[in-house]
Amino acid sequence: MAEELDVPQRLLIFTRPHCPTCAPTIRIVNTLVHSFFSKVYHVNIVDLDQKPEIREKYGIMGVPCIMINEEIVYQPVLHEVSKTEIYQVLLNNAVNVIVDRQSTLDARKETLLFLNKNIYDSIMQEKLIRSIIGDYIHLGVLQQIIISLVALDNLVPHLLYQSGLDVGRFGIGSNVLIALNPNIGLETRSDKRFLEVMKGFVKYFGDNESMNIPMKLATAAKVIDCEPQYALLRIDGLASASGAPYVGEPLCHFTAGEIAGITSVLTGKYSVVYETKCVAMGYDHCEFEIRISDEPINHNISDYQKDYITEDRRQHFQGVLYDISKRIHESFISPKDFFNREKIGNEVHFTRLQQAIIALKMSDPYCGSLLYSAGTELGIFGPGRDILQRYILDENFEWPLTLQQALEILNKFFHFGMIQAAKERADVKIVEEEDGELRIRIYEGAIASGVINSGMTFCDFTAGYLASRITLLTNKD
Repeated sequence: MAEELDVPQRLLIFTRPHCPTCAPTIRIVNTLVHSFFSKVYHVNIVDLDQKPEIREKYGIMGVPCIMINEEIVYQPVLHEVSKTEIYQVLLNNAVNVIVDRQSTLDARKETLLFLNKNIYDSIMQEKLIRSIIGDYIHLGVLQQIIISLVALDNLVPHLLYQSGLDVGRFGIGSNVLIALNPNIGLETRSDKRFLEVMKGFVKYFGDNESMNIPMKLATAAKVIDCEPQYALLRIDGLASASGAPYVGEPLCHFTAGEIAGITSVLTGKYSVVYETKCVAMGYDHCEFEIRISDEPINHNISDYQKDYITEDRRQHFQGVLYDISKRIHESFISPKDFFNREKIGNEVHFTRLQQAIIALKMSDPYCGSLLYSAGTELGIFGPGRDILQRYILDENFEWPLTLQQALEILNKFFHFGMIQAAKERADVKIVEEEDGELRIRIYEGAIASGVINSGMTFCDFTAGYLASRITLLTNKD
């Protein structure tokens, strides 16, 4: 059994700089959550002047405003802030949060089970999900999105772990491990079975020849230590971190969760996994500490939480993102192995990104706004502006551009050789609808291709990226 994590529900407090009742509201909420609801809520403070797109998305007219599960639950516009009222609101919604967890889990399970069929058809039956460009993307695309999210929000690492846990429990990973190491199904002794599961992970991450279309998750893996209830697994060339610049914290939370989920399914025990070494922390490989038990194992969210994300930290991550984007481009024109994956190349099966993002957003809908913000950051600070400038000069356009001109330039940009080579999407077209609206159509995008209709949108990162690039070209929001 996988240890079911008590992922707190995100509680958003929307504020503005000169709001007289915002500071008291923040103090009251933080005090109440710390005292009574620490396992139920995770508090985020959002300055709407800094995030106008969020104000528009949720239709927030006044501050302070408290939102839980994308629903406004408290907005003391016409009266003073009341600690009693806020406590009652948090208490009432705490019950709903607990009830909603099961329905949310069921929805994630249904979507992930459908994705499993896509993955199986691709890697075992050689049925491409993306028929035009194939089922691989540049691993730098995966790293960009994950690092963008980790930079913006300190709850994301834990949510990524939970997403990986879901994929490990409901995905095809356990079946793949048994196919790669049949001894798992033959071993009856608990300690021996655990060892065989670890051997299965060695092939799962390091064997890129047994599957018809390999996932290319990593270049190699090795069991460093294995005891009856403890193991240490080394993974080289792991797609989520291989070749990444120094970040200062682990990045492979999704993989840690997946290992925990698969281990629990195959051993029938509780399991938790911690990434103790990561390329993003300055090591040349990643290491995962795996523990199993007959009893639930404490997996405290504080193990992943960082201090409040300061502007300096965000600037650091902006530099990291720029560096990764630059490495992606240079990896196409230079023989240098920028991502340390010479054995298998810089590609990874696109469903690796898809599973993480879809499970993440279904766990916490606010991650859609975070993905949008992350895409915006990359669009503003990421490379490629020189290419845009070149196309502007070629077309004799004058800055700022009209929307029509901006879309023409973006269309050229997305068809630029190195941009296409990352295989994040097959094609981009600018179309004019009957009502005169201009729309950008993206074909075979990595995040949503082959996904069933779940009633949610998943390409928020792409939307944010497009919006910021249009802003750069038109000088308008």
